[in-house]
Amino acid sequence: MTSDVILLFDFDGTVCLGDEPAYAYARRVASALGADDERAFLTAHDAFCKGRPTTASTFDALDPYNAVRRLAGEYGLGEDVRLPAYLAARAGMAAGEFELSAPEGLRELLWGLPGGVRTALVTNAPLDGLDSILAHIKLDGLFDQVIGDAAKPAGLGPILEGLLDGREASSLLSIGDIPRNDLAPAAEHGCATAYIDHFGRPWPRADASGATLQELYPFIRRWVADRLA
Repeated sequence: MTSDVILLFDFDGTVCLGDEPAYAYARRVASALGADDERAFLTAHDAFCKGRPTTASTFDALDPYNAVRRLAGEYGLGEDVRLPAYLAARAGMAAGEFELSAPEGLRELLWGLPGGVRTALVTNAPLDGLDSILAHIKLDGLFDQVIGDAAKPAGLGPILEGLLDGREASSLLSIGDIPRNDLAPAAEHGCATAYIDHFGRPWPRADASGATLQELYPFIRRWVADRLA
């Protein structure tokens, strides 16, 4: 008998591509600094986004947003500066102010999934505005469930339990670009994992890895087919 399987996708850096919001976030945060520090902050953030980190605080940052957080800490800027800047960047995403896109072929991959496959989008980004962003990148209506404000990594465990709803853990494949947030909690539950390695930082526990989501499409299709056979 065919059992349902679940594909769990991360959002930023996984199904939503484009660094413009992170740059806008960085500019808002850095504007609280003096001119020299502002310039150094933005230079360090840009270097990280281009894959050439130049500071200790950004060397192992998780993504362009986390790089802003780490640089803010380095320059003594707190949540009172960062949070409004972050929320403004998210609001700009929802309003269509930035160049964003889905990975090429993702819409077709989702459309082409066989019956018995559920798809979930799980992100730490605010739920408010996600529908607008998904419409902007032409992925609206393609996920069976959209969960924002997920508080990963700690929050992913309860979300996995809810999605599995009694199914075997091996029936879920978690796909993302930040092992600590997207993959490690899933692996600890016994779920499969697929890692998008943007920065050349291997994560040996992943069942599959690729530099882009597109490189993982063949694995995702095989994984689904094997479990629905």
